[in-house]
Amino acid sequence: MALAMENYLAKLNEGSIAMKKCLIIVLIFIFCSCKGQQKKEITSTESENQIKKQEEMTTEKFDIGTFEKNSIDNTCSFKLEDGSLVTLELDEDFYYKTLIPILPKLFTEEKRYYKSGLLESILVKFPNNFIISLVEYDKEGKLINKINYDSPFKFNFEQLIRLIENENDDIDIFDKKNTTIGRKSDESGTFWFITYYKVPMRREVIKVDGVTGEILERSFYPHEEN
Repeated sequence: MALAMENYLAKLNEGSIAMKKCLIIVLIFIFCSCKGQQKKEITSTESENQIKKQEEMTTEKFDIGTFEKNSIDNTCSFKLEDGSLVTLELDEDFYYKTLIPILPKLFTEEKRYYKSGLLESILVKFPNNFIISLVEYDKEGKLINKINYDSPFKFNFEQLIRLIENENDDIDIFDKKNTTIGRKSDESGTFWFITYYKVPMRREVIKVDGVTGEILERSFYPHEEN
């Protein structure tokens, strides 16, 4: 009886040792997995921070050498392969680069550079009408300002163009003399304003809700012909 009890206790002890070994192996596996996951998370965070840093900095520079070789009276221009027109200019304080695209693209991009050549700002706009976005950098290339003027306009410019095309009036959005597209967003609301020529001596105005796209008002005002 005593011998049987001793054998039982020995087996029980062996089982406990085996169980402890298994437990230790499991704990080591969990620790290594957590460590690997933590390393992965750190690497991912560092990568995100690097991308964010790149977005907040600019190294873009104006090609001063090429400009000086080709400019006449501090200005020069050329066309890209797609037909877009690029104009380069210099004044007392800045260099300028303006990109005027061809249809179907509608927005002009204006870049301004410090005298060092480093990018100072990027302005995107619909010519003579309204601004799309503005990005600004300091003299070290650090992002200091970024504004998206489009964000309040849930009824966007492309949708507005389709609305204009569906009007019975022949509205030429490229007629800079007689047609303007303005907009505003403040405490009174978010609105588009389409002003255009229809009959002599006046201008028609269509006011559109910048969120829903609903035509809110049609009006006109006297306008002398030039």
